[in-house]
Amino acid sequence: MPLSINNNISALNALATKQAVNSNNIANAGSAKFKKSTTVLEEGQTGSVSTKIQPINTPGVMINQPDGSVEELSNVDLGQELADMIPTQHGYEANLKALQANSEMEDTVLDLIG
Repeated sequence: MPLSINNNISALNALATKQAVNSNNIANAGSAKFKKSTTVLEEGQTGSVSTKIQPINTPGVMINQPDGSVEELSNVDLGQELADMIPTQHGYEANLKALQANSEMEDTVLDLIG
């Protein structure tokens, strides 16, 4: 498989992981004491893309309970999580288009060869 196809596939996998981490953060936004994670995308030597998932340990919002105790909520900002998903989706779509263009070029070459 050509290197560019491998790079696109690794990017698709990395972006899917990033989207899954954002989705997990959103799903657990209402859970007390939940700590969100973030995904760092890294470029490899050959242009491939890999991910590192890192927890974010900032404190969540503290609320007073009726019994006088204090409870920590999650540190997830729903607005930020949803906004982060938009460029991830666009990157995923761009890599799919690149794979589609590559496939169309291969088909054209095969048609020309005969």
